Parts: sequence; C-alpha cells; structure tokens
Amino acid sequence: MTGTAAPPRPSGPVAIVGMGRVGLPLAIGFASRGLRVMGIERDDARRRPIELGTMPFQEAGADELLKEQIASGRLTVHADPAEVIPQVESVVLCVATPLGADLRADYAQLRRALDQLVPHLRAGQLVVLRSTVSPGTLLKVLVPYVREHAPEVAPELRFAACPERIAEGHAMVELFALPEIIGGIDEQSTEAAACLFAALGADKPIQRTDPTSAELAKLFTNVYRYVNFALANEFALLAEQYRVDARAVLRMANHAYPRTAIPLPGPAGGPCLSKDGYFLVEEFTLPDFVLLAWKLNDSMPVHAVRRLSRRLAMRGVELDGAEVAVLGRAFKRDSDDDRQSPAVRVADVLLREGAEVRVHDPFFAGPTLDQALDGAVALVLATNHSAYDSLDPGAVAERLDPPRVAMDCWGVLDRGAFEAAGIELLTFGVGEPD
Repeated sequence: MTGTAAPPRPSGPVAIVGMGRVGLPLAIGFASRGLRVMGIERDDARRRPIELGTMPFQEAGADELLKEQIASGRLTVHADPAEVIPQVESVVLCVATPLGADLRADYAQLRRALDQLVPHLRAGQLVVLRSTVSPGTLLKVLVPYVREHAPEVAPELRFAACPERIAEGHAMVELFALPEIIGGIDEQSTEAAACLFAALGADKPIQRTDPTSAELAKLFTNVYRYVNFALANEFALLAEQYRVDARAVLRMANHAYPRTAIPLPGPAGGPCLSKDGYFLVEEFTLPDFVLLAWKLNDSMPVHAVRRLSRRLAMRGVELDGAEVAVLGRAFKRDSDDDRQSPAVRVADVLLREGAEVRVHDPFFAGPTLDQALDGAVALVLATNHSAYDSLDPGAVAERLDPPRVAMDCWGVLDRGAFEAAGIELLTFGVGEPD
C-alpha cells in the first residue's frame, strides 16, 4: 500500500496516551487544527501544569499554542482512561519505550497503558502506535495483547503504526510539514490513520505501507544519522592523531562538493539516537556496524575526560580530587532533556575518576555559571548551548584556578581568545602535541 493522497478529515475526538515530548506536541497540533483532543497522563507532576496551560518542558513555539488550546477546551488532560477512551474515535499511544538493563526494548510502560486502556475500548475505534519500537511490535506485541484481553471488540478495531519523526525542539513546525509513514494491519486501518494525521495539514504528505515497514522507516532514519555521527567522530579521532583540525578538513571536504555532507563531530546521544540501533538489531545475531557506531559514540565522553586528565597531569595536577566545571547537562543544544545525554556521561566519568564536579546548565536547576567555575582548575564544554556562545574568556579565567585547562567537546570556543586569557584549550577533533 503506497500513495500520498490526503484522505477525508476525521470527525470524532482523539485520545493521546502519554503527554510527554511526543504526545503533548501531537495533542497541541491536533487541537490547533480543530480536533477535540483528550490527553491521558497519570503522572500528576506532568499533568497539572498542562491543565493550567503550562508546558512541562521546552518546546519552541508550544507555550502559546498550549494556552490557546486549553483555554478553548479543544484540549483537555485526564488521569483516568475510563473517562476518556469510551468517548473517542481514535487512540494514539505515545508512551515511553526505553532500553532495559539488558539493552533490549522495555515495553513495561506500553503494557501498563494497554492494561488501563483495553477494558474501555469499543468496536470501530482506531488504535495507533506512535512510540518508537523494535520492528514487528504492532503485529507481535500490541495486536495480540488486545485480541487476548478484549476478544469481543478486537475484531472490530483498527490498528496502525505511525512512528513519530520530529526533532525535539522543532515539533511545532515539523508536525505540520513532515511526511507521515502509516502502516495499518489492513487497508481500512491504514486509511483511518491516514485520515487522522492528514488533519495536521492539507499539504502534509501521507505515505501508506505495512506496520513493520513503518516501524523500520523510523529506525532506519535515526540509525542512519547516528552512524554518520559515529563516522564523523572517528574522523575526529583520526585528525587528532594526524595533528590537524577535523572540522576544518570536513568543511573543505563538504564545500561545493555534491557527494559529501559529512556532519561535524561532537558528542552524539539522546533518547532516540542512543537506543534506536538496539531496537533495530535486537533480533539480529551477527556482528553489525550499528552496534560498533554506538560503542564509538559512547566512548567520546571517556575520550574527552582522558585528554583532560593527561593535560592536567602534564601541569602537575591529578584529576582525582581536582575541581572541574562541566558546562551542559542536556543531550543537545538548547534542550532541557538529559536522557541518554553524553554531557551527563562526561560528568559521570569525571566523578568515577575522583574529580569534584560542578555541573551548570541554563535549563536545569543547580549552581550558577559563576558558582560552577569558581575555584575549578578545568572546565569541560559538554553541551553547546547558545548561552555558552558568549562566554568571556577573561571572565572565565578570573574564576578558574591554575592550571586553567578547558576541554571543548564541540569545537566552538575561540582558541586564540581563550589562550590569550591564560586558559589552555583542548578541542575534540583538533590534534596537538600532548
């Protein structure tokens, strides 16, 4: 089943199960297009701000839209699925699907959600799996579960996979523009889901396929990016060995050349990129470079700490017992999400090596920037927040204690300015004599 034709507009209300970073923007998006949306969120700490029209996390452009939809009554949030599910035409599952301790998909939250929803499902409803999952989850986990626990209505339900594809922080733009990939268990299910998501925009492309292909498309997209980041990071390690600047080399390689678009190196992580490789290959028994890419990206925080440790030792300071400021906690620029964050890993590795660590991040509670820097002998720029673009090397140097060493994981700090201020700057991907 393929195609891009937009189906008719849905008529009934929609339930969004899980009002997190995937579900809440989707709920706002549907409501802003005139649909009646009923969110289900059992976490009081998250639900209560939403009920008041306040975003519980950073998402550009969402604050005013949420206020408008809550005030209009088009979006409401509920704790009890029993008061929502019987009223709606569609149910979209947006619950978290993290990696378990065994590095396999953990579907505990999905199963808990199904436990609460299934008793209230009624014939004719559409159930959409929006969460990121391993291939085959809709057909092998969700549909059999519903058929076992609700045998009376299951034959009359429609099921589809429609994985989210937005970039965190850009949801309120991308939701209305990016293509949706929809895989239903049959043509009726696919068309019902296509009808629902076409409500986000008249020109929004809708691609139709089978459920497993839809699930794979999401994983292929993220793993493709993650593997490319790993390759860029390997180039950075090679550049350090050859005593050159990886970013300068990559900019030359990319410039006006039609066959390269190599990303610049830097810590890669986050709740999607870090786990999706495992989802993709969890049933794969042979070695593969997806896992090799994960190992390479996951080693970058350790590499940064080792470089810093060696340089401090050359200056007569052991990392064990040294005070180090870590700038950044989130997994990417200008985000307040620290799940699977390489910056958190940097701090953890420093602590493991015995350093006294103070972490500053403008999106998290904690010490001020000055408090984090005061008396530290070194700093690590772990997240490239825009707030750090204007760091004053002179002001930083006044707060640091000798030997004043900085490790820049992103290649954004001005080497000349920092060294002129008396701060020795190490940069990931830039080689120099050790």
